[in-house]
Amino acid sequence: MIVTGILSAGAICKRLCSIQNIDFYDFIIISATAGAFGFAGAKLFFLIDYYGASNFFIVLGQMLLHPKTSGLISGGFVFYGGLIGGIAGYFLGIKIARVGITSFLNTFAFAIPYVHAFGRIGCFCAGCCYGIEYHGFLAVAGRFPVQLMETLLLFTFAFVMLYLIMRKEHVQTKGLPLFLWYILYYSIVRFCLEFLRADERGQFLFGKTFVLSVSQLVSLIFFIADAILIIMLLIKKAKNDKVEIKDIQND
Repeated sequence: MIVTGILSAGAICKRLCSIQNIDFYDFIIISATAGAFGFAGAKLFFLIDYYGASNFFIVLGQMLLHPKTSGLISGGFVFYGGLIGGIAGYFLGIKIARVGITSFLNTFAFAIPYVHAFGRIGCFCAGCCYGIEYHGFLAVAGRFPVQLMETLLLFTFAFVMLYLIMRKEHVQTKGLPLFLWYILYYSIVRFCLEFLRADERGQFLFGKTFVLSVSQLVSLIFFIADAILIIMLLIKKAKNDKVEIKDIQND
């Protein structure tokens, strides 16, 4: 499923690059570096989460020696690890392509949730990332179809981004890259959906009763960091707007 998402996203992003007057070949370069770093990050985070930090290098060494039989390429990935790695790869990609930091952030605000949605369909088909026991409306094999719920929410956001980009005058919201709103949105979605997942998530205990999964803790960190960045950028934009107004009045 993920291959279908990547190929179809590529075709749509080619059109989006044309609309935004940015080079599609630069997008391919940035996507390749972001994808490679994202793959590595998703796998590394999985190894640390599943095998523990003490066994990390031993397991990684075995996987590198036997990539086909060890599952290096196949199952076992953590999305947030992929997102962190992908962001790092994005910064490398824009250096290679010699473009501005924000040049492709709007396009990726569509591409990442779009491809991720296909990945969650794959999770549903494979039976991983399953939901809590549930026998009500739309239950699947006695479980809540949390993978499909996330798919729906991701597709919804992706197509809203697509709509905004297609309307050139609304490429940015409040003058900020759409990718920042994606981080804010997904951190909320993931935090809430974690309550509906029943697979092993790892746990952090706060006090006697407040328990969060690893993904929920990461969601909180992403949300807080992104919210602070958005507020800072909005304040900076407001100050710049005031300066521009004063300059116009002085003229």
